[in-house]
Amino acid sequence: MSVICTRCGSTNVICMAMVNPNGNVFEYYPDEAFEYGYCRGCDFDEVHAELTDTDKVQQEIDILYRSFIDSYETELDYADCRIVYKDDGTDLEVKIALTADGKAAAMNERVFYHCDGISGLKSLAEYGDKDFIMVQCYQFDNWAGDNTPKFLHDYD
Repeated sequence: MSVICTRCGSTNVICMAMVNPNGNVFEYYPDEAFEYGYCRGCDFDEVHAELTDTDKVQQEIDILYRSFIDSYETELDYADCRIVYKDDGTDLEVKIALTADGKAAAMNERVFYHCDGISGLKSLAEYGDKDFIMVQCYQFDNWAGDNTPKFLHDYD
Protein backbone atom coordinates (compact mmCIF):
# COMPACT_ATOMS: atom_id res chain seq x y z
CA MET A 1 0.00 0.00 0.00
CA SER A 2 1.32 3.41 -0.97
CA VAL A 3 -1.14 6.10 0.14
CA ILE A 4 -0.19 9.63 -0.87
CA CYS A 5 -1.61 13.16 -0.80
CA THR A 6 -3.03 14.09 -4.22
CA ARG A 7 -1.84 17.68 -3.80
CA CYS A 8 1.85 17.25 -2.93
CA GLY A 9 2.59 13.51 -3.24
CA SER A 10 3.67 13.16 0.40
CA THR A 11 3.17 9.91 2.29
CA ASN A 12 2.97 11.85 5.58
CA VAL A 13 -0.84 11.57 5.62
CA ILE A 14 -3.61 10.59 8.02
CA CYS A 15 -7.16 9.39 7.45
CA MET A 16 -10.11 7.88 9.25
CA ALA A 17 -9.95 4.16 10.00
CA MET A 18 -12.19 1.72 11.86
CA VAL A 19 -10.31 0.40 14.87
CA ASN A 20 -11.43 -2.04 17.53
CA PRO A 21 -10.94 0.01 20.71
CA ASN A 22 -10.45 -3.18 22.73
CA GLY A 23 -6.87 -3.77 21.72
CA ASN A 24 -6.45 -1.01 19.12
CA VAL A 25 -6.75 -3.48 16.25
CA PHE A 26 -7.18 -1.98 12.77
CA GLU A 27 -10.31 -3.30 11.01
CA TYR A 28 -10.73 -1.37 7.72
CA TYR A 29 -10.93 2.03 6.04
CA PRO A 30 -14.48 3.42 5.62
CA ASP A 31 -15.58 4.11 2.02
CA GLU A 32 -14.75 7.82 2.04
CA ALA A 33 -11.69 7.71 4.32
CA PHE A 34 -9.27 8.75 1.57
CA GLU A 35 -11.52 11.51 0.22
CA TYR A 36 -11.29 13.46 3.48
CA GLY A 37 -7.74 12.85 4.62
CA TYR A 38 -5.12 15.24 5.92
CA CYS A 39 -1.57 15.78 4.72
CA ARG A 40 1.18 16.79 7.09
CA GLY A 41 3.67 17.18 4.27
CA CYS A 42 2.24 20.10 2.29
CA ASP A 43 0.93 23.62 2.75
CA PHE A 44 -2.68 22.43 2.79
CA ASP A 45 -2.50 21.24 6.42
CA GLU A 46 -5.58 23.13 7.52
CA VAL A 47 -7.94 21.66 4.91
CA HIS A 48 -8.90 18.20 3.74
CA ALA A 49 -6.76 16.67 1.05
CA GLU A 50 -7.86 13.67 -0.98
CA LEU A 51 -5.56 10.70 -0.56
CA THR A 52 -4.99 7.91 -3.04
CA ASP A 53 -3.48 4.44 -2.85
CA THR A 54 -1.36 4.42 -6.00
CA ASP A 55 -0.63 0.67 -5.83
CA LYS A 56 -4.32 -0.18 -5.51
CA VAL A 57 -5.32 2.06 -8.45
CA GLN A 58 -2.69 0.40 -10.65
CA GLN A 59 -3.79 -3.09 -9.57
CA GLU A 60 -7.42 -2.22 -10.38
CA ILE A 61 -6.34 -1.04 -13.84
CA ASP A 62 -4.67 -4.41 -14.45
CA ILE A 63 -7.82 -6.26 -13.34
CA LEU A 64 -10.11 -4.11 -15.52
CA TYR A 65 -7.78 -4.51 -18.49
CA ARG A 66 -7.70 -8.33 -18.24
CA SER A 67 -11.48 -8.43 -17.81
CA PHE A 68 -12.05 -6.24 -20.87
CA ILE A 69 -9.72 -8.25 -23.11
CA ASP A 70 -11.19 -11.57 -21.92
CA SER A 71 -14.78 -10.37 -22.40
CA TYR A 72 -14.54 -8.52 -25.72
CA GLU A 73 -11.43 -9.96 -27.39
CA THR A 74 -10.55 -6.56 -28.81
CA GLU A 75 -8.08 -3.85 -27.92
CA LEU A 76 -9.32 -0.97 -25.86
CA ASP A 77 -9.15 2.68 -26.87
CA TYR A 78 -9.92 4.65 -23.72
CA ALA A 79 -10.60 4.52 -20.00
CA ASP A 80 -13.26 6.26 -17.92
CA CYS A 81 -11.43 7.67 -14.91
CA ARG A 82 -11.65 10.10 -12.02
CA ILE A 83 -8.85 12.62 -11.65
CA VAL A 84 -8.03 15.16 -8.94
CA TYR A 85 -6.34 18.48 -9.73
CA LYS A 86 -3.29 19.04 -7.55
CA ASP A 87 -3.74 22.78 -7.06
CA ASP A 88 -7.23 22.90 -5.58
CA GLY A 89 -8.32 19.27 -5.08
CA THR A 90 -11.20 19.50 -7.57
CA ASP A 91 -12.15 16.11 -8.99
CA LEU A 92 -13.48 15.36 -12.44
CA GLU A 93 -14.69 12.27 -14.32
CA VAL A 94 -12.89 12.06 -17.67
CA LYS A 95 -12.10 9.87 -20.68
CA ILE A 96 -8.42 9.13 -21.20
CA ALA A 97 -7.41 7.82 -24.63
CA LEU A 98 -4.80 5.06 -24.63
CA THR A 99 -3.48 5.94 -28.09
CA ALA A 100 -3.06 9.11 -30.10
CA ASP A 101 -4.33 7.59 -33.33
CA GLY A 102 -6.84 9.04 -35.81
CA LYS A 103 -9.88 7.66 -33.98
CA ALA A 104 -8.81 9.23 -30.68
CA ALA A 105 -8.12 12.51 -32.47
CA ALA A 106 -11.63 12.44 -33.95
CA MET A 107 -13.03 12.06 -30.42
CA ASN A 108 -10.86 14.89 -29.12
CA GLU A 109 -13.80 16.86 -27.70
CA ARG A 110 -14.63 13.87 -25.50
CA VAL A 111 -11.05 13.00 -24.50
CA PHE A 112 -9.41 14.71 -21.54
CA TYR A 113 -5.91 13.31 -22.02
CA HIS A 114 -3.95 10.99 -24.36
CA CYS A 115 -1.43 8.50 -22.98
CA ASP A 116 0.61 5.66 -24.43
CA GLY A 117 -1.16 2.39 -23.55
CA ILE A 118 -1.80 0.73 -20.21
CA SER A 119 1.62 1.61 -18.80
CA GLY A 120 1.01 5.27 -19.63
CA LEU A 121 -2.40 5.12 -17.98
CA LYS A 122 -0.96 3.49 -14.86
CA SER A 123 1.69 6.20 -14.65
CA LEU A 124 -1.09 8.81 -14.27
CA ALA A 125 -1.96 7.17 -10.93
CA GLU A 126 1.47 8.19 -9.62
CA TYR A 127 2.37 11.67 -8.46
CA GLY A 128 4.18 13.22 -11.42
CA ASP A 129 4.63 16.37 -13.45
CA LYS A 130 0.99 16.63 -14.65
CA ASP A 131 -1.37 19.10 -12.96
CA PHE A 132 -3.63 16.18 -12.00
CA ILE A 133 -3.44 12.66 -10.61
CA MET A 134 -5.74 9.78 -11.55
CA VAL A 135 -7.38 8.32 -8.44
CA GLN A 136 -9.79 5.83 -9.99
CA CYS A 137 -10.34 3.93 -13.24
CA TYR A 138 -13.96 2.80 -13.73
CA GLN A 139 -13.93 0.97 -17.03
CA PHE A 140 -12.33 0.53 -20.44
CA ASP A 141 -14.02 0.77 -23.81
CA ASN A 142 -13.29 1.36 -27.48
CA TRP A 143 -14.38 3.55 -30.34
CA ALA A 144 -16.54 1.17 -32.37
CA GLY A 145 -16.87 3.20 -35.57
CA ASP A 146 -14.65 5.41 -37.69
CA ASN A 147 -14.97 8.96 -36.36
CA THR A 148 -18.30 8.14 -34.73
CA PRO A 149 -18.58 7.94 -30.95
CA LYS A 150 -20.17 4.49 -30.68
CA PHE A 151 -19.16 2.65 -27.53
CA LEU A 152 -19.46 -0.90 -26.25
CA HIS A 153 -20.63 0.61 -22.96
CA ASP A 154 -21.78 4.20 -23.09
CA TYR A 155 -22.77 5.46 -19.65
CA ASP A 156 -22.66 9.18 -20.53
